[in-house]
Amino acid sequence: MSKGKIVGIIVGCIIAITIVVIIITSPPAAAPIPKRPAGFQAYNDIVNDFYIIYPEDWEMIPKEGIEFALVGFWDHQQGAGANSFYVMKAALPFEMNVEDYFESEEGYFAGEYANYSPISTDTLTLNARTTIRHTWTFTMGSDTFKYTRQYIVDRKTIWVLEAGCALESFGSYQSIYNTMMSGFFILS
Repeated sequence: MSKGKIVGIIVGCIIAITIVVIIITSPPAAAPIPKRPAGFQAYNDIVNDFYIIYPEDWEMIPKEGIEFALVGFWDHQQGAGANSFYVMKAALPFEMNVEDYFESEEGYFAGEYANYSPISTDTLTLNARTTIRHTWTFTMGSDTFKYTRQYIVDRKTIWVLEAGCALESFGSYQSIYNTMMSGFFILS
């Protein structure tokens, strides 16, 4: 075999390996944003690079009341604290998968919430990314609450969607919470 053919084969192999590495290390492509369901409007945050839907008759929670979140929504007709939905985002010290993140977070619940009682932890797919949705109850004073969180890891960023309300009201909001969580998209 001639020296030119050997060089050609080596160059071809290097190009093929480079293409495979690019494909393997590329983040998953974001799913296209579907049409909003009737009765929902969109919140598009181009600074933080996300999009979420929320009920048309809900309001954004004033920012001074939610320093821990990028944005929050509530059914203002029910009054403050009756129910809520928050979008939170934080940088991670290194890339990790959502399962590892949730495992590190799981120990936090029992120490943070009085009478913490886990209900379910499910693995889902959202925007072509594996997510974990965790639902639990806890008490505050004499009241019992039910909350759900959905965790999404995007390379070195953790997104947390949190929704909850008084236990007796959760059933009436659960469908709305699920629609909002399913209507969350990381834009990049």
